[in-house]
Amino acid sequence: MGFDTAVFYWIEEHMQSPTLDHWAIRLMLIKAYLLPVVVLAGALVLISKKQNWRFLLVAVVAVAISDSVCHHLLKPWFARIRPCHVLDFLNPIVQCTQSYSFPSNMAANLFTLATVTACFFRKMILPVFLLAFIASFTRIYLGVHYPTDVLGGAICGIIFGVLAYKFSSLPAPHEASNLLQSNMPDPQKILIIKLSSLGDVIHSLPSLRTLRKSFPDAHIAWMVEEKCKDLLFDNPDLDELIVVRIRHWRQNWNLQSWQEFSACLRQLRRAHFDVVLDLQGLIKTGVIAFLSGAPLRIGFHTDDCRERWNTWFSNQKVPYIGKQVHVIDKNLRMVKAMGANVETKEFPLVIPAAAEAKIQADLEAQPEMTARPLVAIHQGVGFETKRWELARFAQLGDRLASELGCNVILSYGPGEEERIETLSAMMKHQHWISPAQSMHQSMALYKRLSLFVGCDTGPLHLSACLGIPTVAIFGPTDPEYSRPQQGNHEVVVKILHCSFCHKRKCPTQNECMDQVTVADVFGAAQRILSPVTSQVSGGQ
Repeated sequence: MGFDTAVFYWIEEHMQSPTLDHWAIRLMLIKAYLLPVVVLAGALVLISKKQNWRFLLVAVVAVAISDSVCHHLLKPWFARIRPCHVLDFLNPIVQCTQSYSFPSNMAANLFTLATVTACFFRKMILPVFLLAFIASFTRIYLGVHYPTDVLGGAICGIIFGVLAYKFSSLPAPHEASNLLQSNMPDPQKILIIKLSSLGDVIHSLPSLRTLRKSFPDAHIAWMVEEKCKDLLFDNPDLDELIVVRIRHWRQNWNLQSWQEFSACLRQLRRAHFDVVLDLQGLIKTGVIAFLSGAPLRIGFHTDDCRERWNTWFSNQKVPYIGKQVHVIDKNLRMVKAMGANVETKEFPLVIPAAAEAKIQADLEAQPEMTARPLVAIHQGVGFETKRWELARFAQLGDRLASELGCNVILSYGPGEEERIETLSAMMKHQHWISPAQSMHQSMALYKRLSLFVGCDTGPLHLSACLGIPTVAIFGPTDPEYSRPQQGNHEVVVKILHCSFCHKRKCPTQNECMDQVTVADVFGAAQRILSPVTSQVSGGQ
């Protein structure tokens, strides 16, 4: 109540004037129905005959349901008295009725209409929501509704609008089985949405190569977060790379962020993509796919999405896959569902010459580093439940150096400098800290390794797709879903009753990682390195 009352005081002190009173009363006297009718009539003039009757029917039904539910169900349930009956200082200009206040019927109806209109015609998003807000605000200005009443009504309206649109878009039962085969056998412009993380982008590269081989003349674009853009540098299969900073925009919401977001949205709209493949399965990627305006937006089944509401924004779904299928094959199924007739599991990666030269110069400056098999140990992880203890990594590194005669290099990513210094201090045998400072330099370094050891994280998968043998330590994530494929790789995992929970916080003691011993990982490394170390020993 304190927030609501504070808003009323602020309006009385800073906004009220005879002119605003006049226009607010005139707008409110239109009631909750005349304005929607006017907007509907205007929309029917602007849109094609094919769409107008469906839009009109959905809008009318949605507004009617919204009005009925709010007035006959929600208002009696909450039974909140209008502010003009309990706050004397309002002195409302209009007569205050005795009906309940929460949620606001007018706000619910207006936002229902605005949402349905925006779903059908995305270019009208800004004007229809602006009109809905202005009209709804008059109820607060005149003291007829609390601000939270209008907010509650707006939320209800948006929910009713989205539900009505989604329901109207459902295919008929006899059409559902042919849904994925009925559209665009030869698309001209394709957008892949896979924003992050490092491992996820790597696992999507075979889908890009498959698309290019299946549709050699198509224009293929990829939207990716700034931190992962180097993976797609100069990719021979890409025509366009759209780099976004969604995480930065959310953390630094200001005028510059809004301008960048608006420019990105305009770029999407101008591109006129035929097909969008949402390989991420998040709400934000679903919204991006929807805002692109593409007529065909392919997403995963609800149970395959990382965020289930993602499916609200796609109009075609890949049948349920599950986590028993490797993520690379899962992504390829979406590509094949849109008509790709060639499948490949290649990982096209390009390393700039400058990065190659930098790493080569660093290694030549320390020739003893490459005199023996070079093994990278990477302790970094994406979230805590994947983490293996630093002390164990240190013991592993010392055993690789002393027992197998390897040179050990400690690899790390941004923000891990303190941990890598701690790990280095724990080790007893000679080792090196990675000179790499960028993604491209890391790729150039990994190419020169004999083995990469780490947990289920991006650099591990990057090394694997560069053809480097790996030892992967798995715990909360299922190796059958994301382990390195095609090559000389070992997975170390302890199967427990709670294995593969995919949780970011362990409710117990993270036993799945704690039970992996140094001996387990060393044994896997020894099996991979035995041919290499035997050659070195024989040469000596």
